[in-house]
Amino acid sequence: MPLSFAQWDPQNPLASIQLFANHIHENAKKYLLEDKTHAELMFFMPLGGKGTLVTIQTNPADENDRDALAQWVRDYISKNYIYGVVHVCESWVKFANSPNDHTVKQIQAGEMKVSDLKPEHRTEALSVSAQSRDGFSINWIDEMVRHKKKGTLKLGKCHQFSGLEGRFGKLFG
Repeated sequence: MPLSFAQWDPQNPLASIQLFANHIHENAKKYLLEDKTHAELMFFMPLGGKGTLVTIQTNPADENDRDALAQWVRDYISKNYIYGVVHVCESWVKFANSPNDHTVKQIQAGEMKVSDLKPEHRTEALSVSAQSRDGFSINWIDEMVRHKKKGTLKLGKCHQFSGLEGRFGKLFG
């Protein structure tokens, strides 16, 4: 689906992708709270600011699907000379309880997945990450708190990171 961002300045794509990413993050939180779920989305922005929105429909539990998606994203970036990407999805996260958290080390080593942890040892989150061709990267992880009996959803603490790693990290090489 084609998209444009009125504040995009082709003369300053770095500031534009930063502004666009923040805009997407704020809207993703708004829609998550309204709908209590969020589709996985990829926003691809070329230097000129006339981009493309792609809704992702893979099985998040299938590692092969996720690896294939990550490769497709890298290929799309290269083929279309994309300047910046914003990725929105729901996820499970594990925050370290201490600097030497054994479980986190196992996850980082690929010995286990966060989705394999007991519910009390993981946190549901909204992830919005952005990267650009010139090295900009940011990832917002907004903790989600669901009250199943009440049917409500609230957002908890927002964690912000840069220097993305993993399957969807360093999409620009």
